[in-house]
Amino acid sequence: MCLKPILTLSLALYLGMTALPLHAEEETVAAPEKIQPITQAEVQQSLAEMQQRLNFRIEQWGQTLQRDDFEWTWHGRKLKQSKRQEVCDIFQQVVNEMYQLMVENKARLRPEDQKLLSNRDGFIEKLGYQNNRVNTKMGFDCRLH
Repeated sequence: MCLKPILTLSLALYLGMTALPLHAEEETVAAPEKIQPITQAEVQQSLAEMQQRLNFRIEQWGQTLQRDDFEWTWHGRKLKQSKRQEVCDIFQQVVNEMYQLMVENKARLRPEDQKLLSNRDGFIEKLGYQNNRVNTKMGFDCRLH
């Protein structure tokens, strides 16, 4: 899976949001802070953690597979349609989470990255999914939307 710069920004946003204090509303309010752009360190840390989350979800899903989740074809065994859809849903959830976090943190993005939020297909393409498709390396592709 090819990860582009926008994915890196999305991941940084994700981790930046999860690292916020639980009682942020209880903190004293001082003068408004200047919005800080995403740093390279945030990007690198977020990318690693988001990849771990995706891998964990796929591994968890894989542990639930049983013999009857496969069907025989001329080319051997392949996952039944319902199980293929579950894999696609995992990828779609990750894209949805990244998109939502970018929307919520739009002010931290560069202007050119902010423009991507108005075109979801373009956003998905920038994540590295050519023609909005994920090659699962399991014998099928997933279409993202």
